[in-house]
Amino acid sequence: MRYVFWSIVFFWWVMDFYVLVLKRNSYSKILDKQSKYVLTAFILTGVLLAILPEDFRAVWRVREFGPLQCAGTMVLAMGITIRLTAILTFGDCFAPDIVVSSDKRLVQKGLYKRIRHPSYTGEIVAFIGLGIVFQHIPSSIFVSLLPTLRFVYRAIMEERKLAEEFGEQFLGYKKRTRMFI
Repeated sequence: MRYVFWSIVFFWWVMDFYVLVLKRNSYSKILDKQSKYVLTAFILTGVLLAILPEDFRAVWRVREFGPLQCAGTMVLAMGITIRLTAILTFGDCFAPDIVVSSDKRLVQKGLYKRIRHPSYTGEIVAFIGLGIVFQHIPSSIFVSLLPTLRFVYRAIMEERKLAEEFGEQFLGYKKRTRMFI
């Protein structure tokens, strides 16, 4: 199961690297570009704080991959699946920045029909799964909490920008949907 865990983590990193760095986007207006850098800094800080303690690394190297790690791996996989589904639903309009597509449409299909931020939801679930796998209280808190706080903040920022851009259309969408799961 340890190899399954690392395979899933590797897929997650490759997927996010592609989406956030390599993918060319079809959008016409950038509403916010800077929050992705702060988001990335929070994620990296959370991960670094999680893996830095020597007692975490010593235990991690020798610990058997038990039932909780298996459960955490499943939660991680579920989060990545939610994120990937959200990215595929959004299509060419998915971008690392807060943007408006060239055809200026508000995506309201697939997961976006019920959840305003399924991509962030997937990331939050994935980081919680990572925390479950770690089984080290300080490390699990750092790797789960810092990214979650940042995704919540980013979602709030994004909603402000979308309300400005789409007005009543977005406010109606907001009333019909949940921010996260």
